[in-house]
Amino acid sequence: MLLLLALPLAVTFYLSVRSCAMQMEVVTVTESSPFGTKEVVTQRAVMGPDGRALRICRFVGLEYFRKVLGLDVGDGDQAGSSAPPDAGGAAVAASPQRATEFTGALRFTLFYTFATTPFVLLLGFALALGVNQVGQRWRPLYISASLLPFIITPVVGALAIKWLFRDNGLVPYFLSQFGLSLFWMAQAWSARLLIILYGIWHVVPFAFIVFYAGLQSVPQDSLEAARIDGANAWQRLIYVTLPHLAPLFVFVTLIHLMDAYRVFEPVVVLTQGAFTTSVQYLTYYILLQENNPYKASAAAVLTTAGIAVLLVPLLVRTWKEQRRGG
Repeated sequence: MLLLLALPLAVTFYLSVRSCAMQMEVVTVTESSPFGTKEVVTQRAVMGPDGRALRICRFVGLEYFRKVLGLDVGDGDQAGSSAPPDAGGAAVAASPQRATEFTGALRFTLFYTFATTPFVLLLGFALALGVNQVGQRWRPLYISASLLPFIITPVVGALAIKWLFRDNGLVPYFLSQFGLSLFWMAQAWSARLLIILYGIWHVVPFAFIVFYAGLQSVPQDSLEAARIDGANAWQRLIYVTLPHLAPLFVFVTLIHLMDAYRVFEPVVVLTQGAFTTSVQYLTYYILLQENNPYKASAAAVLTTAGIAVLLVPLLVRTWKEQRRGG
């Protein structure tokens, strides 16, 4: 836990409060050409005794956090700001637009998280109940088929959804046979809907296998006693099965909240950030486009903090239940 979780988080936070830039010096070099030689004044990195470029690092506190959140009243990350020249390559928009970008990314991330969670729980549980009623002969086949979306790599799964719904894909073709013409990749609402559908499709198998395993441990004596007392199938489900599986519902919710808040693959594959972004995609954009690992580390810390905030209510409830059980 210390090696794989605590240490990377500590290093990420350490990078988020620092800023490093190469130490530059002004030199005059002689350039030769077919037309003669000339002296040119330019900049180059100062080299140390070991032959490596010297870097100047300083503590910047919460400066990069303010930039990610769009709270910086200055000129953003323009050249000459605290972002080092080698770590802040591309100039970005001013603070109001940056605030809008982060707010939009956070809004969609939360919407995606809370929109997919109920469907993941309900569909996963319904699928587990259905497979549990299937005969032993066909049950392995149904289980294997149900787990396929979860086994597929997220990028491959997102590509499959994209190919199905692209303009010349299978779904638009069938809809056109009924006179419906819809360009799924060309509109913001439809692209976001596809991301949500992908999230449900990809995670439901995980919920299914957890609930299916839980159904195997439901006390048969309690179910039989409830049946003898006159309880119908619905009442046995509500008063016997669901209370027994309540810890599993909390567990699946915890895992899905952590994964959903870090939604990334479908955003990259389906929209490339054109119609919507997520907080994880914003970190990727800062690291790739702005070439600023320190600011990207601040965005990563904010993402981790958001996950912690989402998990606090469930963790507190679980802790209280464990104390009562002890």
